[in-house]
Amino acid sequence: MHWVEVDGYPMPVLLGGHPALDFCNTWAGWETRPPPETPPRPGTPPPADLPDQDWLGDFDRLAVWTGHAGVLTPDTVRRLRDAGHREPAAADRTVDDARRLRSALHDVLLDPADDAAFRHVAAQAERAAAHTVLANGPDGIARWILPADAGLALPVLAAARAGADLLTSPDRTRVRACPGEMCGWLFLDPRGRRRWCSMAVCGNRAKVRAYASRHRPD
Repeated sequence: MHWVEVDGYPMPVLLGGHPALDFCNTWAGWETRPPPETPPRPGTPPPADLPDQDWLGDFDRLAVWTGHAGVLTPDTVRRLRDAGHREPAAADRTVDDARRLRSALHDVLLDPADDAAFRHVAAQAERAAAHTVLANGPDGIARWILPADAGLALPVLAAARAGADLLTSPDRTRVRACPGEMCGWLFLDPRGRRRWCSMAVCGNRAKVRAYASRHRPD
């Protein structure tokens, strides 16, 4: 199973090994491109195929995902969800921004020569850096954080900061894409031996298909 329930929503299992990869993995089936914008809000449900591929169907789910992935604190997530309900139009624009960042991050992680994708990620990462402050923690250890006054942009800023962290790390060269049908999820492969995002799901499905192909009557 590729998902778990978090705060009443299905959320993708964190299989990537890094929050930036888990952010990319909020879309399933990368052979088809995510839509650049959210579906219209006024009483209109998302397209029928959206829940099967996009785990970030609206701002509330995006906010919940940030807590699920550990890039924002539970208190921040609660405030974001409340703010999203108060400002639906701005919340929808944030989801659009998140989708564009997700596509660009996915593309540059698989193709470092994709200059347009890199520029988009870099611009969002620089925006996140401009908002980041050094705060003292209750344990006396200071941490770089994104303060709440960044508003509804926080989920995008947090994802961009995670993307910058991976792009500036040696792990950037260890990113692989799952070849599973309607998958394409990204994951770290530090030993060079991992093929599937999940052997229990995509790997097993491939085995079943291969077995059926071998035993198909002529």
